[in-house]
Amino acid sequence: MAEKQKIHIEDVIDVKELQALQDNWAKATNLAFVSVDRNGTPITEQSNFTPFCKKLRQMDAFREKCYYCDACGGRKARRIGRAYTYICHAGLIDFAIPIMIKGQYVGAILAGQVRSEDTENLRQIAPGSHGWQEEETLAELYNQVTVMPVDKILGVAQILCDSYNYSVEKQYINKVDAELREKDLKLIKEEKLRIEMEKSLREIELKALHYQINPHFLFNVLNTIGRLAFFENAKMTEDVVYAFADMMRYILRKSTQPLSSLGDEISYVVNYLKIQKIRLGSRLQYTIEVPEEYYRVKLPFLSLTTVVENSIKHAVENKASGGMIQVSARKEKEDLVVDIVDDGDGISPARISSILRGDAYRNEKAGAVGIYNVNKRLIHHFGHEYALDIQSRNKPTLGTKVTIRVPLENE
Repeated sequence: MAEKQKIHIEDVIDVKELQALQDNWAKATNLAFVSVDRNGTPITEQSNFTPFCKKLRQMDAFREKCYYCDACGGRKARRIGRAYTYICHAGLIDFAIPIMIKGQYVGAILAGQVRSEDTENLRQIAPGSHGWQEEETLAELYNQVTVMPVDKILGVAQILCDSYNYSVEKQYINKVDAELREKDLKLIKEEKLRIEMEKSLREIELKALHYQINPHFLFNVLNTIGRLAFFENAKMTEDVVYAFADMMRYILRKSTQPLSSLGDEISYVVNYLKIQKIRLGSRLQYTIEVPEEYYRVKLPFLSLTTVVENSIKHAVENKASGGMIQVSARKEKEDLVVDIVDDGDGISPARISSILRGDAYRNEKAGAVGIYNVNKRLIHHFGHEYALDIQSRNKPTLGTKVTIRVPLENE
């Protein structure tokens, strides 16, 4: 049988609230209070301790006897499962209230430090101590201790036992309910993320399906155009056709796989930039500095191209003078970091937050769906610490840097 999980009083009860409640009880009843955990260790400060008991606990000859009475009282209350009233070694009346949660003993409230003239029905929990009676100061402090009828002490002890354990059980139930609600909320968020991921992946697959209508015919046509361009000495047309054919082969081959190697992604980006270079001419400048030693590292399919495409759209195409795109990779501890940097006019922090939040995903007219898609897939595959990082000074020509980070070990 599995061992029952222990409940710790500090995990269920707010100690600050307990201290305030304990102080109020002390004022209302004129009794002394302190609360302890299951091991007898105090978890609150003393409330309304009598000068006599404070003085006695400062003396080496009596301190341990006081602690012994506390421990015995708590253990007895635990065994009987209700408030236990007793006489301490110095002749004062104390009581212990067991704190029970789901049948488990988690601590106790120790209270009392009063005298009574009717103690014949109470048991002395420890042998009486001697010697302090000869101490004039102690004897005087003892005589100042409040005198209270035993039946009143017993009544207060029972009321506190019932009300406090009800309160503790309620706090525990509320805590458990809160934890369950938090778990349910987490599951809902995870399910929402899963649905969004599936939708994102379906969108990618649908885009690929547009190219899958009779792919054999498509490639035959592309190859025919390429050969015609060669015979007609149309070198630029030939380059575009073969670059586009390679891109289509990559999409058709990889569209059902969530991850792709960096080497394959770089090849696709190179073909994409070749075509854009032919279209934009000198307006587009680019560099790719990615060491081949990292080519086997995996990252989400088409993630690199999506970022590069976004940079060209917002940092090159909309400027008469064009712009520069730089792709580089480096090792950083246990991760591979790929930076895509442009020299455009940048993007505001509010816009960056909006993109990563997914505002564009819920309103496609806002654009930037692709960047949100990449961010979500990075988090889905590698965790929140691998979320997309976008940095921009939001000033002309100072550009934007988008960083894709993936673990090196996923080669």
